[in-house]
Amino acid sequence: MEIRDEDKSNDDVQELSLTDKFSKLFSLLEHCNEDEQRKKIGEMNEIIDGMNKEEFLYVFTTELFNKMDKMIEENKLTIENSILLTKYVGYCYVLKNMWSSGFNHSELRRRFERMILEEEKKKEEKNENLLVGLCESYLSLKNLLSSELLSICIYYLLKAALNKEESEEAQKDVEMVLLALSNIWQSDILFSYFEHFFKNYFS
Repeated sequence: MEIRDEDKSNDDVQELSLTDKFSKLFSLLEHCNEDEQRKKIGEMNEIIDGMNKEEFLYVFTTELFNKMDKMIEENKLTIENSILLTKYVGYCYVLKNMWSSGFNHSELRRRFERMILEEEKKKEEKNENLLVGLCESYLSLKNLLSSELLSICIYYLLKAALNKEESEEAQKDVEMVLLALSNIWQSDILFSYFEHFFKNYFS
């Protein structure tokens, strides 16, 4: 006699939540090469788009950012791909007004700070694309900065925004840059840096 599994009703088949989908993809990152990581991060960013505030804050904790830092340290996640993810997280932070202190207390925040300062101090072979990505992620995820970091981030982000081509993709990048800048709470300091930047940039 043939035994067949009974058909399961839709009620019995529960779809993974957005937080579970994100966590599953995140757990696979350290087992992927750089191109595969980039593809999965693209899928993760789409999931982030659909998250509500509770889901968003549940996922993006200090523990998650610390995990990212450890993966970078162990060469299981490239810094470029970490920026690809954190930049979009920061974009959603600002766009959806969903601030969290998870990044502020993380080792990833300290790593980004060190890298920004070290890259800025280079006299030759300065990687401005890397610097812009670091600044954009950092500025959108952290709202209170030291004067030194604030000065560096504003300069390179404004420079990047002004130098972008007029393609659809470039305009999206500009939007993300400007949103990162809008996350600065020290408005009086921000205005003085804007004034200083434009005087020097267009002189």
